[in-house]
Amino acid sequence: MRISVFGADGYLGTSIYHLLKQEESNKVSGTCFREPRETEGMEHVDINQPEAFSLFYKKHQPDIVIWALMDMENEELLVAQGLTHVITHLTTQTKFIYLSSHDIFSEGEGPYNEDDHPKKLPEDNPKAAYTNAKIKAERIIQKQLNDYIILRTGPLYGKNRAGELDKRSLLLEESLAKGEPIEKSDDLIRTFTHIDDITTAIAELTKANLTGIFHAGPQQHVSYQSFYRKRAMELGYDPGMVKAQPEKALPSDIPMDTSLDSTQLSGLINTTFRSL
Repeated sequence: MRISVFGADGYLGTSIYHLLKQEESNKVSGTCFREPRETEGMEHVDINQPEAFSLFYKKHQPDIVIWALMDMENEELLVAQGLTHVITHLTTQTKFIYLSSHDIFSEGEGPYNEDDHPKKLPEDNPKAAYTNAKIKAERIIQKQLNDYIILRTGPLYGKNRAGELDKRSLLLEESLAKGEPIEKSDDLIRTFTHIDDITTAIAELTKANLTGIFHAGPQQHVSYQSFYRKRAMELGYDPGMVKAQPEKALPSDIPMDTSLDSTQLSGLINTTFRSL
């Protein structure tokens, strides 16, 4: 099976790329952009450039395309150009797996299931460009493709298959190593998902006869404070150094609960998502 991973140099993309390559029957190609990863077999491609993208795509002719790209500041451009280039090249025999986000539920009244409708953020919100572009991408995919999976996940954590730790854990460890307590909200609820579990699920989905939108992650929904305390313990620090953030310190434009109900997908695949 020929599989192309766009964004194979990212935190999640790296794990997907390396796991899929472990199966001998897979012929896996991957793109990198910001970091030189040619030694790992990835190819430097700017997906927004049509000629470079077309050369890569025609070279590999994938049966499955996995979109693991993200760009917080330029997500809209990535969707308007890069996603358009991909869809133009897909055939009716090609499966497209698009990795989306819990951030699309900006009303913050979770847990959300697959039938709930995303809502755009106001343009003055710092995350509007990213969130609204994700919503736009989902709508384009549903309108133009038949064989697709849109996989929504919550915040990811843990070491990926290149040994890279998630940014939240890195910043946490940096603060606690200096003896500096941190404050995190006990009111913001999310579905925190381990990188190994989502990677395994995606690999399983490349073989599954499934189409549509799915929510991935554990059934456990926890606050940021609970997450950071558990991570502090796992990293060998006193969880008591993670203090409760005063409610008044929370920005008013942050959605409170964007947790995901993953009941549907849990009944369709073998992958088990660990709780904290």
